[in-house]
Amino acid sequence: MGRFRLFIENFLAYGFINILNKIVPLLMLPIVTRLLPDTSEFGRFDLFNMIINFGSSFAILGVYDAMFREYFEKDEMQYKMKVTSTGMQIVLLSSFVVMVVLILFNKAFSQIFIGDTDSTFIIVCAAIGVFLAANRNIISAPTRMQNRRTIYVVSGLSNSIAYYGIAVLLVYIGFGYQGLIYGNLIASLGILLFFWGFNRREFHFKLYDKEIARTLLKIGLPLLPVFIIYWAFNSTDKIMITHMLDVAQVGIYSIGARVASISQFIYQAFAGGWQYFAFSTMRDDDQVGLISKIFEYLGVISFLAFIVLLPFNQWIFNLLFAGDYTKGAEVFPYLFLSPLLLMLFQTAGNQFLVIRKSYWSPICLSVGVLVNIIMNFFMIKAYGIVGCSLSTLTGYAVSVLIVVIVTSRMKLLKLSKKFGLLSVLMGCITLSLFFKLYWPLVILILFAMGLIVIGYGNDVLKLLKGFKKKG
Repeated sequence: MGRFRLFIENFLAYGFINILNKIVPLLMLPIVTRLLPDTSEFGRFDLFNMIINFGSSFAILGVYDAMFREYFEKDEMQYKMKVTSTGMQIVLLSSFVVMVVLILFNKAFSQIFIGDTDSTFIIVCAAIGVFLAANRNIISAPTRMQNRRTIYVVSGLSNSIAYYGIAVLLVYIGFGYQGLIYGNLIASLGILLFFWGFNRREFHFKLYDKEIARTLLKIGLPLLPVFIIYWAFNSTDKIMITHMLDVAQVGIYSIGARVASISQFIYQAFAGGWQYFAFSTMRDDDQVGLISKIFEYLGVISFLAFIVLLPFNQWIFNLLFAGDYTKGAEVFPYLFLSPLLLMLFQTAGNQFLVIRKSYWSPICLSVGVLVNIIMNFFMIKAYGIVGCSLSTLTGYAVSVLIVVIVTSRMKLLKLSKKFGLLSVLMGCITLSLFFKLYWPLVILILFAMGLIVIGYGNDVLKLLKGFKKKG
């Protein structure tokens, strides 16, 4: 029970931090969409963010995660400073190269990402955004490494408030979606300068170490395909919608995805506390059983959250938005569940790291991405953005299914039959929702809820009792 308590305490602590940091963007969405009634303008802004995420994946080269690993290799402060200083200089150079490439070939990238050669402004601004975002991540890393949560909360809230304050003002006075872009760049520069002022003692150009650089790249570069795959899961759908439909549909899809990001509260809470818990318990005799239980509990939480939100789906969008933006409700359920499946993937996939066979993770993810892209070609033509959202969810589901099969055969995961049955019911619920078979949908939901109560109710009660005894 002590280990479960540790996991849940980490889960709640990081969840609270991420809710605080994400609450401002969600609250500002209705205001932004009313200032930008044309969904194509919001679509262009979201494509701008997508390009930044794409470029940042290459610019950082996995060095951020590698810095975390090497920072705790030795207790010597000089060594730690060499790690941070070397990582900063690697990313400073790589992000500059990525920025220059995007600017030099702006027309080509405009055609690839946005579907025309007239949106070079977005590409150039995104190139600057890549440089700022990549270096901001590295400069802020010591704060996270030293677990200074308060600074993260304050900086995150301040950045969100500053960004939306500037962006809304610029949009209001007539800059359109460009105001959102300018606000993003100004806020990114501000938070970069903030962390530089706070962490500048951790970075020195004279402390660059070639051997540490090799180590950081040796650890970081193999992670690059995973980050690219994550990006592909989140972004190829928007690129394909742009080319097969139009940017206005991207705007509607993006709003649905933004509201669906409330599931990120659960996912980010998990991600924040997961690594410490997973590796601190990896040598326990019952490690496989422990991880398997956590996988099931997280799955139940995800499925339950999905079911509970379904009846309020359209009501939420009608309350928050106006015009075509309300159509985002159609893609919301599928995009809400997708990040939660990623959480399950990482829970099972962490077992590959335990046995040092991490190459299995990108293999499993790659299959899911391939399924997603292939389905998009057919589903977007047949069902528009709703078909695209189902394709995304299916891709994640396939990745989870494969990682479960592989880890189970390696005897690294052992799931119960009741969870298998619940997963099948959730698949049927999703299909019933998609094809608008409402009576089967209601019956299936009742079955799923009954299985959750009967199958996992006692576990919840035991966990609560354990907390009371040790509280």
